Amino acid sequence: MTHILASDPRAALMVNDAAHLLKRCYLLQRECVLMQAGWLPGTPDLAIKLALAESLWEDALIARELRQRVLELRYPERLIAPDADQALLDWWCGFRDAPDGASFARGLASVLKPALQQAYQTYLDLSDPLDDAPTRRLLAHALADLEAQSARWAGALLDAEHGPAGEAWLSGARAAWAAAGEATLLGPPQAAYPPVPGRRPFQIARHAARDPRYARLAFAWPDRIDSARGPGEGLTLQVRAAVHHANEIWATEMAAAVLVDLAEQAPPEFLDDAARWCFDESRHCRMGLARLSAFGFSPGDIPFDTFSYDAGAELDPLTRLGIIFYFETTFIHTKPQRARIFQASGDRLSAHDMDYDWADEQIHTHYGSHWLKHFLEQAGETRTPLEVRAAAEQAVRRLQAQAGPGDVAATEARFQRAMALASRYANA
Repeated sequence: MTHILASDPRAALMVNDAAHLLKRCYLLQRECVLMQAGWLPGTPDLAIKLALAESLWEDALIARELRQRVLELRYPERLIAPDADQALLDWWCGFRDAPDGASFARGLASVLKPALQQAYQTYLDLSDPLDDAPTRRLLAHALADLEAQSARWAGALLDAEHGPAGEAWLSGARAAWAAAGEATLLGPPQAAYPPVPGRRPFQIARHAARDPRYARLAFAWPDRIDSARGPGEGLTLQVRAAVHHANEIWATEMAAAVLVDLAEQAPPEFLDDAARWCFDESRHCRMGLARLSAFGFSPGDIPFDTFSYDAGAELDPLTRLGIIFYFETTFIHTKPQRARIFQASGDRLSAHDMDYDWADEQIHTHYGSHWLKHFLEQAGETRTPLEVRAAAEQAVRRLQAQAGPGDVAATEARFQRAMALASRYANA
């Protein structure tokens, strides 16, 4: 019977084979997270920006599961290094060198994500449903996520503008992938891979980009210039809360930037937390957009600013992390207060959103404190997380202090317009 067992298809992948292929998939999946995070702040299109946040979080979950499975298969070995796959990893990372965020997103949706889907499906076709059942389950979930992402990307890219440079780069990216062959991600390592023509070396944007279809201001609401202005009451508080939620896109961007800045010197858990932080803040932005839409606001009626993100442009990565930590810890107490106010006034949706926001931000304050402490100790610094937070607050205050008469007037005019529009819909 030995010859019959020797030909059984279940035996296609031994443990070392499986561990090597899954390690490669983990490294590629992790880099996909970092590429998406890198492009998020500098991509103007809001639909793409929000899709990047959700996609990178899901990809981080897949990467975490892949890493855990590799460790299980290679136990007790804990080191995960590219080794012979370094050339493939470098080539893969080169796909981030797009001319703009919309072009990168198109390459992500039409080249990188389909490549991962193909690799995971090929592995499933080779793997043993009995012996390798844990891997098969995680890859089945990964494929489901990637399939859902494909549908979301189709919607997010529907109205995105693409210039000649983007079209040329995308054609080159597709050609490079086709030249590499269908078995690229699971095939034997190569010394070199087909170059992607038209590449422009990537740099993360330190000043956030904004969608031109929305109103762009230096400061989106009066109390972002002058805290003494207060949040207001009644309808003013409702609209103010929605505008502030929408503007948490800056925190989405800052979490993404912090992820890119610090991931290489951090343990794997940092990728998990920062990706989740990024996605949570993008959900808060969506909360605000949904409520403003219910008030009858069109995109051009919704004001966005960038000062909270831009305040970190010239700072070190830890102080940038301190900026988002400063906002989380300073204003978290207002969340349950506002939820109660909205509930009492009959605005159940605003109360609902604020309640979930509060739950998220309690997690985020832990992220900020934990990782600031970790990185400070790692660097041998004597600063405490609270001292970093204080320096971050100063950077934000300096930018707020630069508001000129024109900024104040523009913000006030936008405020009056927003409240007039909300009042008409509320009365109707």
